[in-house]
Amino acid sequence: MKLVSVDKLEPGLVVSENIYTIDDRLVLTKGTVLDEKDIARIKAHSLYNIFVEDQKKDVPVKKETPSSENLSYAEKLKSTEEFIRFKQHIEENAEELEEAFRMIANDTMPLDIEKLTEPVYHLFVEAGGTAGIFDMIHNLRDNSDEVYMHSLNVSLISNTLASWMRLSTDEIELATAGGLLHDIGKMLVPQELVNKKTPLTEYEQRVMREHVVRGYELVKDKDIDVHIKNCILMHHEMRDGSGYPLALKGEQIDEIASIVVVSNIYDELTSKRLYRESVCPFTVIEQFEKQGLDKFSPNVVMTFLSNIVNTFIANRVLLSNGQAGEIIFINPEHLSKPVVKCGTEYVDLSAQREISIISVI
Repeated sequence: MKLVSVDKLEPGLVVSENIYTIDDRLVLTKGTVLDEKDIARIKAHSLYNIFVEDQKKDVPVKKETPSSENLSYAEKLKSTEEFIRFKQHIEENAEELEEAFRMIANDTMPLDIEKLTEPVYHLFVEAGGTAGIFDMIHNLRDNSDEVYMHSLNVSLISNTLASWMRLSTDEIELATAGGLLHDIGKMLVPQELVNKKTPLTEYEQRVMREHVVRGYELVKDKDIDVHIKNCILMHHEMRDGSGYPLALKGEQIDEIASIVVVSNIYDELTSKRLYRESVCPFTVIEQFEKQGLDKFSPNVVMTFLSNIVNTFIANRVLLSNGQAGEIIFINPEHLSKPVVKCGTEYVDLSAQREISIISVI
């Protein structure tokens, strides 16, 4: 292990200790094999030195199209073998999860948490851990699956968020399982509502909300951890009492469930749905900034926000003024308003508040 100046970093170096910002936000995890995007992420946080292993490793070769130099980071990622394989596997796992949920709901299969969550950990490794999981998820937004892909995404996000919070291994496993099972009650509401291609009416929304209680009733007598049961029951509860089904407030909401609450909302809004397009992640981040401390566990939402924005460094975005550019710096005081390099111009969105990010491209 050796200490290396950030200016001397090069692809292939292996991170030997988790890298944190001066305000204790995770940048990259131990074992990451640095590529150009990782190095850009480190430099964007104004870090000076990091610890790396003595021996370099080969950076995974990513197959790109002949004109890849003109493509955005997202476009390049989608052409890699890693992304194609991850997409195939998560879609296969979503189909298997649907069958498992159906059999559990029909009481023809035991609820085996370890067996159900095993594919999630395989996906996590395939994605490259916390450093890569959001790269994969953010580029799967063309899929409009309402339940099973969403359940896998929420499980992966909850796992990552719990890791960012430095929770114990047991707590991370509970968050992973709670995220995976949170919507199991949707097996027990009318499927025509789950699959409806237009927005739900007020009456239909009330019926759909029953999935929370029905899911809890399905598992309440099962031999699984109470925190997982609470994730199913409480994943729509809000800290200010505006959630459902119990209008719980503050510390009444299970600590593991509070992780799933944030993960669920983020994935729900940033995913494409049958009746709407996906919402720009930075729009969702801005909403979290405005409502976070009132509606969500402060530790959960602040940890999520301070880390999720870092996953967008080096990504290309479209601005509301028509310009396109690359995110090069995150403003700690205005997380939804980064600095974007558009050609030779640097646009500080925290200073030019009339301009916003409308999409990641």
